[in-house]
Amino acid sequence: MDKLRVDSGIKNIEVNDNGDYISVPIRDTVFYQKFADIIRKFENKQDDIDRRYAELAEKHKDKPEEDIEALSDSIDLYVTLCKEICDDLDGLFGEGCCRKVFVGIQNPGVDLIGDFLDQITPLLNQYIEEQNQKINFKYNRNRKGARSKRK
Repeated sequence: MDKLRVDSGIKNIEVNDNGDYISVPIRDTVFYQKFADIIRKFENKQDDIDRRYAELAEKHKDKPEEDIEALSDSIDLYVTLCKEICDDLDGLFGEGCCRKVFVGIQNPGVDLIGDFLDQITPLLNQYIEEQNQKINFKYNRNRKGARSKRK
């Protein structure tokens, strides 16, 4: 029986002192597309938070600033928006990504999520560059490989 194996190019990145890791399918073009979508979504969250906070401020304008309902609504909004981003990260990097990356944190805030994105982005860019170099070398017209005719 003939066999064929294709290297799917999964990179594992250690994310904590416990040795846990997340997996990056570096040859999956959809992965990079989804990552870019998460970055855009994360960047747009601040606008969403500002807009929705203004709505809450309008809703509670006749109440004192210390009103617990206004505070609770603001916190709920912030938690919900951060949870959405974590769900997206778990969907992209695998279930448990945020639990592994943010050890001991139930629902990380914008600052922690931003720190993760700031650290992972250069690694992903490095993987893209390495893949481009391999492809350029492998499929270069001037390359003399096994299928070239010898003279």
